[in-house]
Amino acid sequence: LIRLIESLQGRKYYGKIEGPKISDLSRDLANGVVLIRLIESLQGRKYYGKAFLPCLISALNCSTLNTSKYLQFQIYEDEPTEIQMLLNVQMALDALREDGIKTVNIGSHDVVEGNTKLILGLIWCLIQRYQIASRSKIPPKKLVMAWIQSVLPEMKLTNFRTNWNDGRALSALLEYCQPGLCPEWKGLDPAKGLANCERALKLAKEYLNIPPIISAAHLNSPHLDELSCITYLSYFIMRGACGYQATLRRVQTVGVFL
Repeated sequence: LIRLIESLQGRKYYGKIEGPKISDLSRDLANGVVLIRLIESLQGRKYYGKAFLPCLISALNCSTLNTSKYLQFQIYEDEPTEIQMLLNVQMALDALREDGIKTVNIGSHDVVEGNTKLILGLIWCLIQRYQIASRSKIPPKKLVMAWIQSVLPEMKLTNFRTNWNDGRALSALLEYCQPGLCPEWKGLDPAKGLANCERALKLAKEYLNIPPIISAAHLNSPHLDELSCITYLSYFIMRGACGYQATLRRVQTVGVFL
């Protein structure tokens, strides 16, 4: 998941955004600063510290403040106290709510206290919104699968785990995106799955500018998690990306013959 967060930080892969390095999910997000910087890079704007008072009252368990106004405060970066960490995290959560992301199941205390399960849920929300960019009513998983099945019908793909382990599906996708890049995909040996995955990931990075946010060993593993696979594949269908352009060309070509 750390690599997925890094992919969010650098989602503008063509003009990469530098963000704070994360090595421990429960610890590194606790002070709220990394979360704020991550959200700033995702939303493309600076967040100067406007937080809704009702949210802060809930976070700080305080009922004596005037809830009819906004509260302005700084981002506490240098060895923040627990209260300041709560304020930072609440600021980040408010920024997400303002952007239409529901965060009803997680509060600032959960992040500060390192509740990994809830933090994972929050990160998945970020990936769905900003990486897969799904503002539609179609769940991101179904959206990506529908596209994959439409461009690779002969593969009969039904999941984001075992279908990708031997590297053939990814190789076929590369050939779809750029004809001639991997024309031998049909003849690849499934028994050489790791080598197939290594080659496909390398080609995707070098020729299609797709960041290798998952390793070949991970892609080749029967325990490949859906989140990693879906997020990686989403790079192909982002607006302007190779899969997006290939599908656009396909639609335009079909249109010529209608």
